[in-house]
Amino acid sequence: MELTSIQQSTVNQLVELYSPVEKIKVDFKAPTGSGKTLMATAFISDLIEKNPNKNFVFVIATPSSSELPLSFEQKITKYKSQMTFSDFDVEYVRSPSETEGKKSKFDGTVKIIPKKNKVYIFGKSSFGKDRIFTARHIINDFVSMCQDNDYSLIYIRDEAHIGGKITDDENFESLMQDNSQFVIKMTATPDYADQNKKMVVLAEEDLNDERKNNGKFLLKTNPISLLNEAMNDEEMIDNAILKFKHIKEEYKSLEKDYSVFIRPALLIQVDDESNTNIEKQMKFEQGLKMIKDKLQANGISWVQYFGNNNKDSDRLHGSNFSLSDLTENTSDIDAIIFKIGPATGWDIPRACMLLQIRNVCSQSFNLQTIGRIKRNCFPKLFKNDITDKYYIYSSVPQSKSIQVFTANLKQQFVDEEFMSISIINEKDCSKKMAVASLKKDLFAFLNKNKNYFIQEAKSIFVLDGKSIFYKRVYQHTATGEYYAKYDNVFIFIKEYKKIKEQNKYIFDNCETLFAKFWKEYFENSYIYDNHLFIKEFFYLTLIEKHASELKNIIKKNNQFKPKYEIILQPYQPKNYTLFYSGVNHAKDTMTYQYMFDTKLGDKEDCQPIGENERSPEALVFEKLKRCEIKQRQIKAWCKNFTTSNVNSAYLDENNNLHHSFFDFIVKFNNDVFLYIEVKGKKDINASKTETLEGAYAKYFEKQNITLFDKLVVISIFHVDTATGNIVAENFYDKDRIKQNLNDLKVEELFKVLSEQ
Repeated sequence: MELTSIQQSTVNQLVELYSPVEKIKVDFKAPTGSGKTLMATAFISDLIEKNPNKNFVFVIATPSSSELPLSFEQKITKYKSQMTFSDFDVEYVRSPSETEGKKSKFDGTVKIIPKKNKVYIFGKSSFGKDRIFTARHIINDFVSMCQDNDYSLIYIRDEAHIGGKITDDENFESLMQDNSQFVIKMTATPDYADQNKKMVVLAEEDLNDERKNNGKFLLKTNPISLLNEAMNDEEMIDNAILKFKHIKEEYKSLEKDYSVFIRPALLIQVDDESNTNIEKQMKFEQGLKMIKDKLQANGISWVQYFGNNNKDSDRLHGSNFSLSDLTENTSDIDAIIFKIGPATGWDIPRACMLLQIRNVCSQSFNLQTIGRIKRNCFPKLFKNDITDKYYIYSSVPQSKSIQVFTANLKQQFVDEEFMSISIINEKDCSKKMAVASLKKDLFAFLNKNKNYFIQEAKSIFVLDGKSIFYKRVYQHTATGEYYAKYDNVFIFIKEYKKIKEQNKYIFDNCETLFAKFWKEYFENSYIYDNHLFIKEFFYLTLIEKHASELKNIIKKNNQFKPKYEIILQPYQPKNYTLFYSGVNHAKDTMTYQYMFDTKLGDKEDCQPIGENERSPEALVFEKLKRCEIKQRQIKAWCKNFTTSNVNSAYLDENNNLHHSFFDFIVKFNNDVFLYIEVKGKKDINASKTETLEGAYAKYFEKQNITLFDKLVVISIFHVDTATGNIVAENFYDKDRIKQNLNDLKVEELFKVLSEQ
């Protein structure tokens, strides 16, 4: 599995936060199904690669006893082979009990010996009562050995919101967090209150943006629910089974239309049966039997998985199956009855429906459980209307930790039109290069520098004895440089392909010309005695030493000029549904001109905005609401959805097409539009903001100003979350609006626009 652009960008953020001289703690939030284990593997690989002189030891701790840490070990072992740097060992360290230790032939002596770049995976139960790791201070000795051998300890805590406090697990957490050079807490609930905390957040909307995921969709996006506490268990099961049989028929059409075979799966979540309350235990057993009987009566095959030692099935294989057997798209099992604990960390992308009934499940849904049915199962992670839907059926009272958010466009705004900006000639983007001129300019540059290329290459491809290694420098310091050393040809090829992909703009336009120049001047040249200056050496020398010059030559000869078109259309979608965790940052949307009737759980006129009460989006929302109430000049406004049709197309520096989905849209009574992009003072993607600023400015260049029949202002609101201060950076037609909008406060900006 290759990382998508947004996954690689997230890994890069984590790696860049590491400091060899400062202890760093990071909260890392990513949705279930975002590929956290894949990203963790890439982080380990990249960190080792970019710091070759450091002696790392990695510890990963999970909240589960056996299934999750074992799954971690298996996945990292699988994923690491696909990484550029894969020369590190992975071990799931199991702790025997004190009793088992006394019976062992080693007389209970257990040691964990740290090894350079090794990954050690622990389950939470390894540090419980009567466990050897706790009773005999094994982990203390492990940490001491790391210190004595000058190992830099890197600690990754999975599901840190589950028992991740310092006081948990005896002294394990305090040992890890106090003695680690770098701590990553993978958590669903980051500490936003701490302004100094390092934070990396991968939003679900990013995973649903194909432009950030190389045309892939990691998650399903269309939720359908039947949540009814008043419905009895039998009615809920009957409804779910009827729907699931319909889903199976839909999935069969994939084979006919796309030659894709996927057997959808129904997950039925149950809780532990009571061992002390006889009545509850009887209800549990009766409910479980009813589920199995109804599934069987409807021809739906099932398995029960309550742990490795408690399995059952209506198939011939009985209990002879594992969780991994059930994940395959071709599995013959329709329904899996499972308990959350034993199945923690289990991935089953073909699962599309989740069912709970009251008498066998006392737990409400959480995002991790829902995430299990949200993974995209369509081949190559393409989007398909059938596989994009996921279903949640429950008669269990839901806690406030998970809420269903719905937004329905108010009738008064159904026909209200909003403006989007598209690029109508995007297909011509790659066809507008002045080829003859590019060749002339490029060859002039190459000829001018041809006597230096081999010498430059020697600083990149270094002779070590009789062999050459590729020296990839990542960091220059006052005392030297940090670099990765590639002396394995297969690893070098992987890295070469990655660099080519990262510099696609240059290679797409120049590789043929590079090849022609190399063949004419360097095909029979030597970089060292007995070592030819092969074209890969030549290409990488150009990229590492002259990338900016090459980009400038391409830009000079790129004759493509985007043709913008304004589209006026009613807002879509008219209805929106989202399952959401946490309501501490919910906002009251009850204003007359707010475009949606909203509901969050059982709260009417309520909507989650941003990540917390002091997030930039939440502060802007409150400001806009006050402006509407005070000035009464707004016809319509709302927090824009990233699935909406209100956006603007733009090109990045490499002419790749993107769309900006404005955070807020405002339409005044005089039909002037204000579209707002929100950025925090600590911008996590400053380069993207810079690209947006350039794109917005281009909309209002002289040759484009006739685009806008309607008056529109595009604004980037820069928010200081500590003070609540907002500075608006505005882009607009300065011939139509004479006043300098960038001198205005937000309230003044609204007043001026409403009076145009």
